[in-house]
Amino acid sequence: MEQIATKGFEGLRFQEVAKQAGINNATLYYHFPTKEALIQGVVSHLIGELKKTRGLPKDAPATAREELRLEFEDVRELLRTQPKLFVVLTELSLRGLRDPVIDKIGKSRDDFWRIHLSSVIRRGVEQGVFRQNINVEATVTALMAQIKGIGYHATLGKRKRGEVDQAIAEIARQVEHWLACESI
Repeated sequence: MEQIATKGFEGLRFQEVAKQAGINNATLYYHFPTKEALIQGVVSHLIGELKKTRGLPKDAPATAREELRLEFEDVRELLRTQPKLFVVLTELSLRGLRDPVIDKIGKSRDDFWRIHLSSVIRRGVEQGVFRQNINVEATVTALMAQIKGIGYHATLGKRKRGEVDQAIAEIARQVEHWLACESI
């Protein structure tokens, strides 16, 4: 992940990855026989990081609205603690435009996320905390675009922590209003 974040896919070299991991090339090739397998390993790690629940109270959120709030808190926390994760996600997305193998890997990551967000939105509609006339697929696509966008924005250049935190809070507030209000 470090190599992709700092050098992009063009700079990803097995020898450097092995050295940074403190193993020899043969061991790395044993576990990742191709560059695509290595990238899939990075994506699996990223998905694992994204699946981790950060800041969750002892019990699961009572409503889908609370769970959605936690999604935005997770993004904020990840941007603070692992900003390179968003650099790698952006790199994967851009590389996927030119490389069908990387595109397929990226689609599997997005499919996981899409399923998760869809379940949150559907649960919110069932609970009555989100409006009934939501187009779930369009809403999930919009949420993914907003979250990817703030990740992209935050990792480009030097952003002040407060600026990113305020942007995430504002997006979260607008999304919550949009999902809950019938007048939109």
